Amino acid sequence: MKITDVEAIGVSVRSELSIADGTQDALLIRIHNDEGLSGLGEADTSPLIGKAVLDAPVSGDKCQGLRQLLLGENPLDIERIWQKMFYHSYKYGRMGVALNVMSGIDMALWDLLGKVTCQPVCQLLGGPVRGEIEAYCSMLFPEDAAAVDDVRVQAEQAVEKGFQAVKFGWGGFGYDQPRDVALVRAAREAIGSERPLMIDVGMRWDAQTAIGRIHALREFDPYWIEEPCYADEYETYRAIAEAAPFTRIVGGEQEYTRWGFERLMAWGGVKGIQPDLARSGGITEIRKAAAIAQVRGVPVFLHGFSTNVLLAANLQFIAATPNAKWLEFAARESPLRWELTHESFDLKDGKVQIPMRPGLGVTLNEEVVAKYRVF
Repeated sequence: MKITDVEAIGVSVRSELSIADGTQDALLIRIHNDEGLSGLGEADTSPLIGKAVLDAPVSGDKCQGLRQLLLGENPLDIERIWQKMFYHSYKYGRMGVALNVMSGIDMALWDLLGKVTCQPVCQLLGGPVRGEIEAYCSMLFPEDAAAVDDVRVQAEQAVEKGFQAVKFGWGGFGYDQPRDVALVRAAREAIGSERPLMIDVGMRWDAQTAIGRIHALREFDPYWIEEPCYADEYETYRAIAEAAPFTRIVGGEQEYTRWGFERLMAWGGVKGIQPDLARSGGITEIRKAAAIAQVRGVPVFLHGFSTNVLLAANLQFIAATPNAKWLEFAARESPLRWELTHESFDLKDGKVQIPMRPGLGVTLNEEVVAKYRVF
């Protein structure tokens, strides 16, 4: 069996809003084999930049485009292909867009393996340890931090839909303590005291600001405080975690590979890691990071704020990972979030069922792809 083509599919709602919304565009990767089967993945990066990583010609031993590395390979050799891509992109890779695109390729290879074997990916990862997972509704704070009522309305709608946990982040949050307190108070009052409330800072604080701000939010019992600082500021992470033992300091959606997550846990002292399967190295690599986390007693809270392709991959990974907890369920009103696949994932009693169809368990809606396709 051989890989015959690596197809890049860029889709976009043609929005140019500079906000933390991963549903504005997407880079899908489809890998074809010589038996007429294909696997689907998603790389969470700028589609055009990601396409360049795929298409680039050879420019030395460790500076090669990824497509030509895959052509002719056996798609079932997933680990060897990962190592090959990592080595030959090392000069411009290791982190960032190269790992983003590798993640999408890796996801597509696992999907293809599932289709070849007629098994869901979770079975190929060792078998499911759960059949469903609790989901939290993931939303953005309004860009106008004074729009407290918007937060209240969104939170109430999430509860009405059956979510038992809610997360807000980014937007206008993080710049002013009184407004931050007002935003979080509105969310807490809307969802009640019994539901977990997660807060995503979006890397906006230094250590001193974070410690003061988190203590100001303590009365609202945040389940976790996410990404209070830049991903590489491990000492800052540790200082914040040690100063706020009453909540969980978590992060990692901007982190890469097992080595990065090991540093984040060992040096940063986080109480949860948040790899993104479409960014951080793919299923193959994040399995290793999750195993390191399990040894340390650290839970894995997968990040996912894009399309149903990533959501499906997250469900498969969560199903087979004992220390995985929660499913991030993005609530953005975008066709790329809700219409890109024929399959949907419905909430029941605050949980989402793990799909047991072959591969990731999703198929592209080609009409929707054609409508929003940019290349």
